[in-house]
Amino acid sequence: MIDAHVHIWDLSRGETLIALQQFPQLTGCEFLPADMEQMLQDTGATSAVLVHGPATQAHTEFCLSLARRHESILSVIGWVDARGSDPVAALRSYRDNPDFRGIRLTPMLDDDPQDYLCSDGVRALAIESGRLGLVLEVLAPPELLWAVSDLCEQAPDTDVVIAHFGLPEIDGDFDFWSDAMQQLAQCANTRVKVSGLPVRGGNPQDRIIMAAHVDALLEHFGTARLLYASNWPVMTAITSPATWQEDLQILLQSLSDAQRRAIFHENALRLYGPTD
Repeated sequence: MIDAHVHIWDLSRGETLIALQQFPQLTGCEFLPADMEQMLQDTGATSAVLVHGPATQAHTEFCLSLARRHESILSVIGWVDARGSDPVAALRSYRDNPDFRGIRLTPMLDDDPQDYLCSDGVRALAIESGRLGLVLEVLAPPELLWAVSDLCEQAPDTDVVIAHFGLPEIDGDFDFWSDAMQQLAQCANTRVKVSGLPVRGGNPQDRIIMAAHVDALLEHFGTARLLYASNWPVMTAITSPATWQEDLQILLQSLSDAQRRAIFHENALRLYGPTD
């Protein structure tokens, strides 16, 4: 298995972590490469995609330095300032780094998330990512997924990955989320990380919630466009990565071996693995 979404939290760096806004109980916790490797062993994964936490170039450089030293880090998804003076140049500066596989957009950190997604900088980054053979990830809630769909249409040659189911609220409007994901699925270049659903896992009620969301993604995207991820260490605030992975295995047991391999390994390898 490949875990398509993990973070490293090194408190000595004095960085502000995005997830602490949602899970303040993780304040003061530290999650280092040795902890990640233990988590991968516990879940049966052999490698992971390291995604930026703090939205800074310095943290991207930190992640790349870790990838050079740890074989378990398959590749890095970094950050570029779409509001900066020349975001495309900033993106191109990483193109010769073999561990760099793309960037993640975080519109909710902007003062105007919808304007951010519609901005010239974001559109230029989306198009240039495709030209460079890089992945564009997007962390956005259901109300912004329509704008993400427009962005995907403007960059049809770019592999766009929607993080964490598209951030549905489990007590929110399921149909609204499902419709937004169905619209996204019309763009053949979109994929979704099966991770980050805010359930505790390991009990029948949570599996009902998980099943509804997983079934919707299977219907809209099929197994060739879904990727398993743990969202470690963020998910440790509510459940263990091992429990999340085990529950997914149960929900996907009716799929063929090839379909499960696609979700748990092959799709991530194609997107985030070596390019040569």
